[in-house]
Amino acid sequence: MNKIIELDKKHDLIDKIKNKIAYIQDHPKISELRTKLYKIEQAEKMYIKQLELLKQAIITLENNLKNKEEELKKIDEDLYSGLIKDIKLLENIKNKEMNLQESKEQIEQELIENMDVVENLNIKIQKCKTKCDELKQIIENSNQKINEKLDEYTKKLYINLEQIEKFRSEINNENLTKYYNIRKRYKNALVKVENNICGGCNVELFMNKISKLDNDEIIECENCGRLMYK
Repeated sequence: MNKIIELDKKHDLIDKIKNKIAYIQDHPKISELRTKLYKIEQAEKMYIKQLELLKQAIITLENNLKNKEEELKKIDEDLYSGLIKDIKLLENIKNKEMNLQESKEQIEQELIENMDVVENLNIKIQKCKTKCDELKQIIENSNQKINEKLDEYTKKLYINLEQIEKFRSEINNENLTKYYNIRKRYKNALVKVENNICGGCNVELFMNKISKLDNDEIIECENCGRLMYK
């Protein structure tokens, strides 16, 4: 009977070790950190894409500005060359100059605003990179600790599995088969009797059962079928 009790304790211990291993392998803190890292990486990609589009827009604005400046230069040459005598034509050229100057100033203002946005995006991208590096380092350190714990629990698991095999070899086949058949039905195949009550289903035992327990016999509960000990 004592061997089955020890065997059952080892099985319970192995279940706990396996649960620990499963918990460590899918540690919620690591999952949370990885989710956070993924979100920051996605944000960084979004900022980089915005920056690339903005840089293209700036190039277009700069080309437009250059064209406006060349047009203004030509108009200035026409206005002050003294070759144009028609007042109406001169007024039209002057109006065109004013419109071009206004358009040029708008482009310059838009360029200044875009450059500010570029600076802000670069700051955001750098912050994302810094935060990603920090999170990657934390995850790496955490994984190292997790692997150490996994090694520790894996060793415990193999040690206890070896001890289980030792106990199995010391228990007769009939009792061993009976124990494992019951274990397929119940997690707690072996239960303790206290105050003459089955520790599995809480049903009170008959006196003939109790007397067998007093003799350290292996008995089954008539209600739930679990093995019982006192």
